[in-house]
Amino acid sequence: MTRPELRPRTVKLVRDLRLNSGRVLVMVIAIAVAVTGFGAILIAREALVRDAASAYQSTNPAAATLDVADGVDAALLAEIRDRDDIDDATARQIVSTRVLVDGAWLPMRLFIALPGDDLQIARFEVESGEWPASAGGLLLERAAVGLLETEVGQSLTIEGADGSSIDVAVDGRVWDAALPPANQERTGYGFATPALVERLGFAVLSDQLLVTVNDEFGKPTRDQARVDAVAGSVSQWLQAEGYAVHEVTAPPYRHPHQNQTDTVTGLLIAFALASLALAAILVASTLGGMLAAQSRQIGVMKTVGASTGAIVRLYATLTVVVAAIATALALVPAWLAGSALATLVGGILNIDIASVPPSAATLAMIVGAGIAIPLVVAMSPIVRAARVTVRAALADLELRSEGVGRFARLLGRLGGGERATVLAVRNLLRRPRRFIATVGLLAAGGALFLAGINASAAWSTWVDEGLSKRTYDAQLSFEGPVSTEDLATVFAERDDVTTWESLVTLAASPAAVDGSMLVQRIYPDGGHGVFAVTAIDPETQLVHFDVRSGQWLPPGDAGAVVLNQAAATRLGDPALGSTVSLSIEGQVQQWSLVGVIDEVAGPATAYVSTGALDDVLGQGRSATAVRVVMDGATPDSIEALGQRLAAAGMPVASTVPTTELRTAIDQHVTVFIAVLVALALLMAIIGALGLASSMTVSVIERTREFGIMKAIGAPSTVVARLVLTEGLITGFVGFGLATLASLPASILVGSTLGQLSFGLPLPLVISGAAIGVWLAIALLSAALASASAALRSARLTVRESISYQ
Repeated sequence: MTRPELRPRTVKLVRDLRLNSGRVLVMVIAIAVAVTGFGAILIAREALVRDAASAYQSTNPAAATLDVADGVDAALLAEIRDRDDIDDATARQIVSTRVLVDGAWLPMRLFIALPGDDLQIARFEVESGEWPASAGGLLLERAAVGLLETEVGQSLTIEGADGSSIDVAVDGRVWDAALPPANQERTGYGFATPALVERLGFAVLSDQLLVTVNDEFGKPTRDQARVDAVAGSVSQWLQAEGYAVHEVTAPPYRHPHQNQTDTVTGLLIAFALASLALAAILVASTLGGMLAAQSRQIGVMKTVGASTGAIVRLYATLTVVVAAIATALALVPAWLAGSALATLVGGILNIDIASVPPSAATLAMIVGAGIAIPLVVAMSPIVRAARVTVRAALADLELRSEGVGRFARLLGRLGGGERATVLAVRNLLRRPRRFIATVGLLAAGGALFLAGINASAAWSTWVDEGLSKRTYDAQLSFEGPVSTEDLATVFAERDDVTTWESLVTLAASPAAVDGSMLVQRIYPDGGHGVFAVTAIDPETQLVHFDVRSGQWLPPGDAGAVVLNQAAATRLGDPALGSTVSLSIEGQVQQWSLVGVIDEVAGPATAYVSTGALDDVLGQGRSATAVRVVMDGATPDSIEALGQRLAAAGMPVASTVPTTELRTAIDQHVTVFIAVLVALALLMAIIGALGLASSMTVSVIERTREFGIMKAIGAPSTVVARLVLTEGLITGFVGFGLATLASLPASILVGSTLGQLSFGLPLPLVISGAAIGVWLAIALLSAALASASAALRSARLTVRESISYQ
C-alpha cells in the first residue's frame, strides 16, 4: 500500500513549524507559563471553594444562636425542640479565659458541652483522644496546637476565674472546620465538659442556645430569611416567658474566611488571565513577524488561487496547534501547582483539601482559555496579512515606512542626537504595530509586576499607619467591670506606667427603630462579625482616628455616638444626626450620630463618651479594660502588671500588646500577597520573552540590510551596537509606560485588598525599590534579548547576508 500524500496546506504547516522552531518555542513557552499560572489559580480556587464548603457544612453549624442570660435547662430545651419551626436544639457554654504560651498570655475560648450531648449541632471531629474529655481536661482544636506550642499528652497553663494559674491536661485534639484558624486569630480553642469549668472556678451555665430551623413544611432549611424569622420568634417567646435574651446571632452558612478566599482568589484569577492575555499578545507579535517574513509566500499562494479565507484558516490552524501544544504541556504543572497552593491555603484556613483531579468544567476552562485567547488575539495580524494584495505581498511594501523621519530624529535628540540612536528609532518605527505590541507587552507585564509589589508595600504602610494611631503599649481587658478608683490606686504604685486610660467595651446588637433586637451575623468564635460599643474619654491621647465625616466625640455630650467604618456599614451607613439604636445586655440604648471614623485593626465599633454605659453596668465609674503606656514595655512587664491587677481583685481576661495586632492582621493576607507577587513576576517574564522574540524577528527580517551595511564599510560592531540600541530603547520605553500604567493597577489591587480586610482602601504607595528592580529587569532583559540577535547579525558574512532568503 502506498503512503497517502499529505495535503499541501498540511505540508506547509509542518514545514513552518519546523523552519520557525525558535519562534514556535518562544510562543509555546509563553503560553505554557501563562496557562500554568491561570490553571493553578483556577484549580486551587475550585478545591478551596469545594472543600471549605463541605468541611464547614459537615459540622452542621447552628443556624442561629441565642444568648440566654439565665441559661437553658433540660425542660426549656425540650420545649424548644417541640416547636414546629425548630429542627433541633442544644445548649452549650463558651468560657473566655487566657492560656500561658512561652511566658505570654494569649486569649483562650473554651467550648463546653454536656457529656450527654449527642453533638448533632456544631459537630467536631475527634482526631486523637476521646470525647468527652477527662474530668478537668480538654481537647484542643488542631489549629491551636501549634499556636499554643503543646502536644497531646502534655498540659497547658490556663487562667482561672480568680486569676490563678491551673495546669490542664491536653487529652486529645479535634478538628472544627467552623472555626477560623487559631494562628490567624491569635486565640486558642479548647473543647471540654462542665468539669473543667468548675475546676477553673467559673460558673457552669449553658447560656448558648443553638438551634437549626425548619421551613413552613417542616423540612430543615438554611434560608437566611427563614432563619432570621424563626430566631426572632424564639427570642420573643423566651422573653415573654421571662428569660432575658442578650443577643441573637445567625452567621452566613459559609466558612468565616470564605468571602476573603473568594475575593482574593478572584483577584488572582484576574491577574492570571492578564498574564494569559500578555502571552497571547506575544504570540500575535511573534506570529506577525513570521507572517511578515512570509509575505512573498502569501503573494505566491494568492497568485496560484488561494483565497483570503484559506490563508486565514492556514495560519489560524498553526496558532491553534502551537496553543494546544503549550496548553497540553501546562496541564500537569498547573494541576501540581494548583494542588500545592490549595493545600497551602487550606492549611492556613484549617481545611483539609481532597486530592482529587480538577473537574471537567475546570479543565475545559483551562484548555479553552489556553487555546481561544491566543487565537482571538492572533487573528488581527493573521487577517491583516491575509488581506494584503498580491502586488504588495510580492514587493513586501509593508517594510517601507513613511512619515517617521521627524519622529525618529526627535527621539534621537533625546539620545544625544547620535546617528546610531536615530537609525535605531527609524528601524523600530518601520514596523509600528510590532513596536507598539512589544512595548505594550513589556509595559503591561511591568505594570502588573509593579502593582503587585506596590500592593504589598501599601499593605505594610497601611497597617503601620493604622497601628501608629494607637499610641499605647497594651490593652488589658478584665473578667468583669472594675472600679476606676481601684485602677488609679494600682497605677499610682507603679512607676513604669506613664499613662493609662480606662474604657468600657461591651458586646452590642443593632436594634430596630422600635427597639426590637436584630439578628447579628456573628460566628461562634466571637470575633468574626462581632459588634461592640466602647465608652471612651473624648479627649483620649492614646488613639487618634481619622474622621471620615462629621466629628469626633464632643466632650460632655453623653448622647453622641461615633461609628467606625465597619459599624457604619453594618448599620446601613446612617446619615449624620440620625439615631443609632443598640441593644446592650438586653437594654436598648439610643444615641445621635455625630461622626464616622476610619479604624484599622478593630471590629465594628460604636464609640460613646465615658459614663454613657454606666446605666447598663448598674454601677458608678467603672471599666472593662485599660490601655497603658509603659517605660520599656516588654511581654514580661505587661504580664507583671496584669498579675498586680489580679492581686488587687481585678482579674485580667486578656492582654493584647499592640505589637501582637500586627501579627494577627498580616496572617490573613500574607500568602495571598505572596502569590500575587509571584504571578506578577510571571507576567514580567512573559514581557521579557516578548521583547526577545521581537528583536530576533527584527534581525532575521533585516539580514540582507545588514549585509549591505557591511558591504559599504560598516564594521560588525556597528551592526551589533545598532541592534543593542534598538533593544535598550524598547526596554526603556516599556519601563516608562509600565510605571505610568502601574498607578491605576495599584489603586485597583489596593482597594480590593483593603476593602476586603477592614472596609478601607489601601493607600497608593509607590515602591521605589520595585521601580528600580523593574528598570533593571527591563534593561537587562532588553540587553540579553538584543545581545543574542546582535551576535547573530555580527557573525553573518556579507555573502550570507545578501544571499539570505
